[in-house]
Amino acid sequence: MSPLDTDAQHWHVDGAECLLDASTIRAATAELGARISADYSDLSQPLVVLLIMNGAVVFGGGLLPALALDVELDYVHASRYRGDEATDTLAWQRQPPEWVRGREVLLVDDILDAGATLAAVTERCLALGATGVRSAVLLHKRTPLPAVIAADYVAFEIADRYVYGWGMDYRGRMRNAPGVFALP
Repeated sequence: MSPLDTDAQHWHVDGAECLLDASTIRAATAELGARISADYSDLSQPLVVLLIMNGAVVFGGGLLPALALDVELDYVHASRYRGDEATDTLAWQRQPPEWVRGREVLLVDDILDAGATLAAVTERCLALGATGVRSAVLLHKRTPLPAVIAADYVAFEIADRYVYGWGMDYRGRMRNAPGVFALP
């Protein structure tokens, strides 16, 4: 089996199903890149793109070449998760760089559910003096409670299920799964 085969047994966990295959994700990412490029086409300086690690690495890697813009890339590392469990506290491993002052910032993340991490990173960028902060996410998970922040660019909306692949992990593994998979 090819490592890109989304039906390969090694990507399946406890009967998980493939919600989005690689070609579907790539097409949506290209469309998102075109929208973002149009929205930022009049910038006088490069757009600051901050990937929210670790989850955004795969989505961001596809989105960057789809941006017809001059960009400066960096990353932040903040998470509310400890293993598989969400917590109330945000742990910063790397905060936004101070050079976002006076710049337009695009935050790129894998998934928006409660929105606490995205809201905190947005707040921090604005506190550092960014002139504007928008966000792009691969997935917006429809949860019973509304997110504390909305993403400006969303590739897909999904039901409230545990998902992995395309940058999102299952117990610290399988971020490289070639699609988005959901547990039953």
